[in-house]
Amino acid sequence: MTKHLARCVEQQPASSKGKPVRLLHLRIEDAYKPSPFWMDIEIKASASLRVLDDFLRDIWLECCGHLSLFKIDGVIYEAVIDRSWGLDDSKSMRVALDKVVQVGSSFDYEYDYGSTTELRLRVLGERNAYLKKDLRLLARNEPPEWRCTVCGQPATQIDTECAYEMDNPFFCDLHAQEHVEQRHDGDDYMFLPVVNSPRMGTCGYTGPADESPYLA
Repeated sequence: MTKHLARCVEQQPASSKGKPVRLLHLRIEDAYKPSPFWMDIEIKASASLRVLDDFLRDIWLECCGHLSLFKIDGVIYEAVIDRSWGLDDSKSMRVALDKVVQVGSSFDYEYDYGSTTELRLRVLGERNAYLKKDLRLLARNEPPEWRCTVCGQPATQIDTECAYEMDNPFFCDLHAQEHVEQRHDGDDYMFLPVVNSPRMGTCGYTGPADESPYLA
């Protein structure tokens, strides 16, 4: 996909619809290897880390309004600076990407300081072109197909409690209900939907934002 985008996106001529600006091509991946979850995006070099944070929350992460941060060259950038966490030298995310990264840069991101989801980001390239919004999604992984542990059909739910005890805590709707009755006395509060995100099965995450300026 990286080679494909280099040919079909980064070499596209600038659009005549507006003034070309500098764009950065980012690869975003689950920090845990191996992982099926990844995305490629194109973002204005002048856009802030906060814009990138909002996008990541909308498409992959947001569940309960947790705190988040970027780690770039040993410096921590936070959306909300809370000194009670002991990060005395952290900086604000309201800084432009081109002030802190360049082509070839790798940096880290964390969402939720408790049940943390960690991401790794790399700047793969840049080009000058018109982009109406601050960023756009170029490509992402196909949703992985998880199989029900009982019948082998595509799973729709994950038991987050049994995930620590079972090799395969995934269930289809039918067997999820049966499992709830047998294992959890009819209480399904520990079940979460199967979604295309590295935060699947964590905290209260149920999927991407229904309304987002970045996903329209």
